[in-house]
Amino acid sequence: MTATIRTGDMVGFVPEWCSLRRGAKREVRRFARKSGADFVYGDSLHTTDDRYEEPFQVLRPDWSPERLRGHNYVGDVVFATESVVDAAGGVSMLASLDAHDRALRLSEHATRPRRIVSFLYDASWEHSVPTANLDAVENHCKRSGMVATCTTDSDRAVHVRRAVITTPRVAVIVPTRGTRAEVWGRERVLAAGAIAAMRNTSTYPNLDFFAVLDHDTPTDARHEIESAGGSGLSVIEFDRPFNFAEKVNLAAVQTDADYLLLLNDDTEIVSPDIVETMLSYFNDSTVGLVGPMLLYDDGSIQSAGHFFNPVPYDYYRGHSVDTPGASNMLRVAREVSSVIAACALTPRALFEQVGGLCTKFPGNYNDIDYALKLRMVGKRTVWTPLATCHHFESKTREPVMKPVDVAELGARWRDMLENDPYAHPALQRYQPVWKSNRPGQRSVDEAVGPTAPIASK
Repeated sequence: MTATIRTGDMVGFVPEWCSLRRGAKREVRRFARKSGADFVYGDSLHTTDDRYEEPFQVLRPDWSPERLRGHNYVGDVVFATESVVDAAGGVSMLASLDAHDRALRLSEHATRPRRIVSFLYDASWEHSVPTANLDAVENHCKRSGMVATCTTDSDRAVHVRRAVITTPRVAVIVPTRGTRAEVWGRERVLAAGAIAAMRNTSTYPNLDFFAVLDHDTPTDARHEIESAGGSGLSVIEFDRPFNFAEKVNLAAVQTDADYLLLLNDDTEIVSPDIVETMLSYFNDSTVGLVGPMLLYDDGSIQSAGHFFNPVPYDYYRGHSVDTPGASNMLRVAREVSSVIAACALTPRALFEQVGGLCTKFPGNYNDIDYALKLRMVGKRTVWTPLATCHHFESKTREPVMKPVDVAELGARWRDMLENDPYAHPALQRYQPVWKSNRPGQRSVDEAVGPTAPIASK
């Protein structure tokens, strides 16, 4: 059973296993009036059977429509204006639905969904992990005109695979110096390996390859790269000091492909349908950049997207690929502030619109700068676990951030770095995981994943 309450112009839906915290109605009413929100959700506390044990905190990011399709990250208690509720089917009908179905229907009619940074309700720890309703997501896709195949996995997440109706041309841009390195016990020319893996593993039929080579690239490395690319490879000469951004821009202006796939030379795709998967998100015109799960050579996570805390971090770097993350966040596609340009797809026209990669960032942060420029023109960045790519960056190498790069990024984007919408003000700063800002083992368990409450019993 789900009870309904009213506070001002807002209607709240409260399942029987949830209890509103004192003052929650008043907080929501004031927040909605001040922010203009027409759909509101917040944080929650979840208790165990041990009354002496600290409650489990669920801290939620701001509005993330892609993530909501994957699971009900907004929680079981939500509020919406009467007009949104009526448009979504009315109070009685919505109250009869499960929480994920209800949130999806409300989201389809809300124009100003907002998170309130406040604990709105209490529930037991069994209700701390987001639920996922496959039928609800399938019906949501139909109502939204989204052609997709929806499946579930064992982690209570729905995977939405959109159909790729056409096969636009994709330019794969690989900047390289012809570096050789050992990968899985064998030495290779990295760029040749990256290009060969894309050509031989990818199932996408319409790829052009561009290798941007330094003028002093060794002859034998050139031959291997050209052999890997075959007739579909264009070689572009670069005779300036190293600048990844400039190399990518140089290739981008020499293609009229519909999309640009930025690919580091030290990568190797895992998913044969990686291009189709990333490309499918652009069926939504508000998406500007998509990146896959990046893995180290040992299979652990290299990056599950960037978040700003307040400096840029790769979510769950170094953790096992089996780590679900706080509230199952690594099991679903979701909006992020940026993704690593080691493997990232973007529309060429949009790349040109915002000026490409900023050459003030020759090595670091050019991908973050690009994603934030996209946000400025109303485009979202999406990270997806449905596509995977190895990135052979050393796990033991400490990233060397040049002070000039740090200063430039801060000067350009300080407000956005300090206020990441896909993070939370109560997170512990300077951490690469979703960890609340409080001491103790409980906050560590929360950060690792949703099985923590069970494991701690």
